[in-house]
Amino acid sequence: MRISKLAALAAVTLPVVLSVRAAQAQPDEPPPPDEPEEPTPPEPPPPPEHEQLLEQARQALGNGEVDQACELFGKSHDLSPSEDVQFELAQCLERADKPTEAAEAYDKVAAAEGARAAEAQRRAVAIREQLAKVAEPDAPPTGDEAPKEDKTPAPAAEDEDPYVFSDFMDTRLTWTFGDDDLLHDTGVTVPISPNANIGDRRQYRLFFDNLNSRFGGRENLTHLVLYKKMPGFIDRLDTEASLVLRFNIGALSEKRNNVDQSLTDAGSFIRLFLRTGEASNEEEGVGLTLWPLDTDRFRLGYLYDISWGGTNASINQSIFPRIQGSSPGFKFQYDHKIFNLFFGMKTAEIVQVQEILTPGTAEVEVIRVGETNYGFLGGGALRLGDYFSADLGVGYFQQGKFDLPDVLGESVYTFGGSARLAAHSANSGVSQSVDFALYRNDPMKHEALLKQSTYDPDETSWSVAVEGSNLWQHLKDFDATGETQLQAARTVALQGNMTTGFFRVSLTGIYRDLKFVLRNVPSYVPFETVPAGADVGDEIFVAAAADYHFDGPKLTPGLGAGLQFPATFTTSASNEFGETIGRTVVVRQQGDFSILPQDRDSVPIFQARASLKWDASEILSWLAWVQFVRDNNGTFVERDPNEGTVALRTFNSPNFFGFGTSVQARF
Repeated sequence: MRISKLAALAAVTLPVVLSVRAAQAQPDEPPPPDEPEEPTPPEPPPPPEHEQLLEQARQALGNGEVDQACELFGKSHDLSPSEDVQFELAQCLERADKPTEAAEAYDKVAAAEGARAAEAQRRAVAIREQLAKVAEPDAPPTGDEAPKEDKTPAPAAEDEDPYVFSDFMDTRLTWTFGDDDLLHDTGVTVPISPNANIGDRRQYRLFFDNLNSRFGGRENLTHLVLYKKMPGFIDRLDTEASLVLRFNIGALSEKRNNVDQSLTDAGSFIRLFLRTGEASNEEEGVGLTLWPLDTDRFRLGYLYDISWGGTNASINQSIFPRIQGSSPGFKFQYDHKIFNLFFGMKTAEIVQVQEILTPGTAEVEVIRVGETNYGFLGGGALRLGDYFSADLGVGYFQQGKFDLPDVLGESVYTFGGSARLAAHSANSGVSQSVDFALYRNDPMKHEALLKQSTYDPDETSWSVAVEGSNLWQHLKDFDATGETQLQAARTVALQGNMTTGFFRVSLTGIYRDLKFVLRNVPSYVPFETVPAGADVGDEIFVAAAADYHFDGPKLTPGLGAGLQFPATFTTSASNEFGETIGRTVVVRQQGDFSILPQDRDSVPIFQARASLKWDASEILSWLAWVQFVRDNNGTFVERDPNEGTVALRTFNSPNFFGFGTSVQARF
């Protein structure tokens, strides 16, 4: 049996073995002809060597490798001379404790007479003054006494940035003492003015103060800015990100358990920028900025006080009424040497009415839900030679739906545009509000957001800017049931500034109609047009300020004054005797109203301040001031002396005289 199984196995395997041997005996077939290879696309050319060296230098500096960074900056500049790279090299040499070489590098920047020439010259002078102090000879040793080694570290250059680099920036600490009203006892006027104390007061801020900032100038706050910038894997691509957290120390000190007012996002962003020009900086290219948390810094308009499209509901500046949470978004922008174009979007959740069918029935049910609303922004800027520039921006914002019965569920929205035309001295421009800027805590390019003013006795700079905004808001028609209407809201501003030597002067005029003052409500009656029978007065104010800086003692006396015609809303009605009675409400801003006695009209408001500032150092300044306000539009309620149950509106005493002093550190 075993033999038969072997024979059967041989019978099966023998043909296979023979076929394999036959195949091995056959000559090799010629290989198939080579197929033509597809041409390999050429690789993009690498960035120029000087740009590679520049990025390596910045990265080395960020890693603390200062000496290597300076060497790389020098090589980059040798290959492609640039004022900006030369300035970065000088800063690097300062950090490397090489003051002589740093001063020489600053001299070269100053000699180029570019945008950084004045700052470079000032830094070079400061370094040499410090070197002269260090080089003063000590008394010679006597006898056989050997000179002792001086182990005291040399002081840093006097003009060196007066701080050690950290993750905190834009820090403001202010100690204030004063009294805004010395003429009246506490409780006699509204708002109430207590006796002189330490701390800030809302009444210290006059209507013409800090028009280009959301803050009054006496705040206590700081910003934690975790920033990183790295070159991308794509040629000429820069990537950066910044987490910006604002600590409002003043709000924390009030101990009201309101963390939302004390710790807030202040413009955290992610950004990509692809350079399209030959320059190593971001002068020309395409950028994408992403705000993952909030877009309050992304607005339309140019002067902060009349900007629109913001999202800060806590200070009544959100274009989205009844917003829930924050408003993230993005901005896409193309930058050129003489112009830029941008487009962006932001979203917000707004609680609004929604009609739905009740499950299982044909009945319509009205509910309130949080729904996404959108805002779209676009525009651009154009530099017209050395002396002129123009800006234009447009926007459209959804604002939820009407909650009013006769227009229930219809859409509320605002759209409009802003434009600005500016003339200015050569190679300068119109300053931008720090509250619009992106916060970058770059160890190489420190941004002195709150840098003290500098003066050049031989230089005169000036700027004149006129801007305007026109909005249209889709609101319920107050005078027609079931109807809606587009209500216009307008503002115009004119600003002029001049600095010549140590003298500065500014002039400002602003017009805002009542609807623009209340643009974020929106309107006087929320979500409804102004009644046709109401008499509306628009706001107009003019203000002027001037100061002179004495460079020796670092003293700057100043004087400012302004006249304001406030916005008003007046209605009329008939009493029981058929007499027409008018009632006027003065509207200073959203949430700040004064109801006047019957048949009394508003009067202009006059404010003035005289001040003296002393700059103690690069970071510390002392300010003292006296101020006078005449406002005969403030009122309070009192009982009628003839009829104790009747409340009467009575004017405050109109004159207020106060004083204050503050010491502030900014770094």
